[in-house]
Amino acid sequence: MRAGVAWWFPALLAAACIPGAWAAPQALPEAAPGAGPDPGPDYLAIGDAAFGAADFQGAADAYARFSPIEIEPRAQNRLAVSYFMLGRERDAEGTFRLATSRGPDLAAAFNNLGALYYSREDFGDAEDRFRDAAERDPANPNIQDNLHAARYARENRSRSTAVAAALRGANPRLVQRIVGDFLRVEFLITPEMQAEIDDFELRGDVFLARKMFEDAVIEYERALGIDEYNPFIMNKLGLAYLQLQEFDEAEDWYRDVLRVNPHYVPALNNLGSVEQARNRFDRAMRYYSDALEIQPDYSVVLQNVGALLFAMERYEEGLQFYIQAIRADPTILDADDEGGLPTLAQAARANEAMTNFYMAKVFANIGDADRTMSSLYRAVEEGFDDAELLSDAVFGLLVEDPRFQQLLMTLQSE
Repeated sequence: MRAGVAWWFPALLAAACIPGAWAAPQALPEAAPGAGPDPGPDYLAIGDAAFGAADFQGAADAYARFSPIEIEPRAQNRLAVSYFMLGRERDAEGTFRLATSRGPDLAAAFNNLGALYYSREDFGDAEDRFRDAAERDPANPNIQDNLHAARYARENRSRSTAVAAALRGANPRLVQRIVGDFLRVEFLITPEMQAEIDDFELRGDVFLARKMFEDAVIEYERALGIDEYNPFIMNKLGLAYLQLQEFDEAEDWYRDVLRVNPHYVPALNNLGSVEQARNRFDRAMRYYSDALEIQPDYSVVLQNVGALLFAMERYEEGLQFYIQAIRADPTILDADDEGGLPTLAQAARANEAMTNFYMAKVFANIGDADRTMSSLYRAVEEGFDDAELLSDAVFGLLVEDPRFQQLLMTLQSE
């Protein structure tokens, strides 16, 4: 639950009950007579340096110089991580809770509280906290992997607890690594099973790249037979079915992805692609809007909205979404499907002539004269014949281009 306006009062009460959550600063030497005020050591910088060097005792000592209302939530999260890695689990939990209360949008604190629960084998609570983190930072790969790990462990408890027991001697916290301010947990599966999953997934990826979609389906389903809650492989399987135009199967797999991670933007985008391929434009737009609400600068979704608006003959609006997509990713118009993750939608287009004309405007906006001309040629082939529209200022880069001059003369003479 997010903190209300009076977060500070319960936070202070909690801090008073947490052993080690705040250590009073030690007295500093008095300044020499006549000297200016001594600012003292920069404990925040000292703590950050120690944390970056994995000196968790040094980090905890420095961060604990601050009271709970003085320390910023980012540093409070690092203090909690330091306690956790030192085995001070009760102090860590209380300090993580303070960090989530004082920094309600701090995804790292929610994620790391989830990692603490995961280390206790409280996999359901861990999954809930990882979901909270994903709501705040949906594109973070550490959170996505942790959600996957928690769901697998929750659904395969006996197998996962056996793996955890084998790991604890060398890794008692079940932390795979620390990435910035985020803890990434160990995936509790045997190495032999993981090797099988990786092998099936790799073969599926090869078949998908070769457009051997039926073979890709077989390999991905074999991988999911071992790790049935892997959202990344589910999403690729959905793409394979989409390419086979088996839309119901594709939709089912994308929905399964969202049951594991409701904030997984590629799956929302891909559901939009399914509906766009079915020419259900209103439904497609809803999925794209949901995706953009979570991640407003996701270039593939922006491009798909542009294509959808073109298909709906709302060309000027579609052009603006294409321009936004290019700003978010200047290479988006060069990209193919991204490894089975987000898909570029395809749908029947009501007016190919105008669609190609507006694609020419898209390419002109990025200064690509060759693809601007190619799109104009295709527009003319599809029946475009309005020479006046070529006077748009966006085509100024082609004024001296003989191809454009010839095309303009041809249209004006008809």
